[in-house]
Amino acid sequence: MLLIDTHTHLQFPDFEKDIDQIIFRANTAGVKILINVGSDLAASRKAVEMAERYENAFAAVGIHPHDAKEFSEASFAEIERMAEHPKVVAIGEIGLDYYRNLSSQQIQKEVVVRFLELAKKKNLPIVLHIRDAYPEMIAILKENCEQPVKGVCHCFSGTRSHAEEMLRLGLYISFSGPVTYKKNDELREIAKMCPNDRILIETDAPYLPPEGFRGKRNEPAFLLKTAQCISELKQMPLEAFANTTAQNAIRVFGLPPNIEDDRRGISE
Repeated sequence: MLLIDTHTHLQFPDFEKDIDQIIFRANTAGVKILINVGSDLAASRKAVEMAERYENAFAAVGIHPHDAKEFSEASFAEIERMAEHPKVVAIGEIGLDYYRNLSSQQIQKEVVVRFLELAKKKNLPIVLHIRDAYPEMIAILKENCEQPVKGVCHCFSGTRSHAEEMLRLGLYISFSGPVTYKKNDELREIAKMCPNDRILIETDAPYLPPEGFRGKRNEPAFLLKTAQCISELKQMPLEAFANTTAQNAIRVFGLPPNIEDDRRGISE
């Protein structure tokens, strides 16, 4: 069984003290490949460093909408340079967050458009963070991206109609720990209806641990819980679902074609 954590943040300080144990537990749980996603310039740098250190770790580089106010031409230029790295597989996470509005909505829009242009220039998929801003993000994608849009709607939290629109645009939809929460029946219905060739799974570690681990620091090993939940919804054997989502990740992120055969896991 091959599980790919398509969105994690092991470069964050939360994991500094026990990173080797975390990776061991991930491998033991079947999570053999992971993508560390940048949220600002420093986190993007560290994601690339981890990708260089660990064989089956990859990176995405970008600026989270919370930090859009910190955007500068210098930071953009450095992220553009990092995007040339052979183990950088996406631009992200980028997007809109109108729940917290830690950066102004206008600045968020301006910054995400710049990164959409960069993704097109580098021919890389996008990793979208969207919260309380699905209609606005959909409008920006329609205006600024060729269809089908190459990328992922990470940690999906919208409605069924939002999901259907994202799928029509060509995006993959990724589900994380909240799909396992007892009150999230609507999210489970969306995961159930999501086409098997367009669904991904992730942890978003250290955030959003699945049911049974709530209150703890999330980590890639817990991806198994999310996979079990959705495989049951879809009435698929766990291994078949895991391998399906892994194939989807390999396809959208352009991971090396031989990586599926390398089940040794994440190692230095």
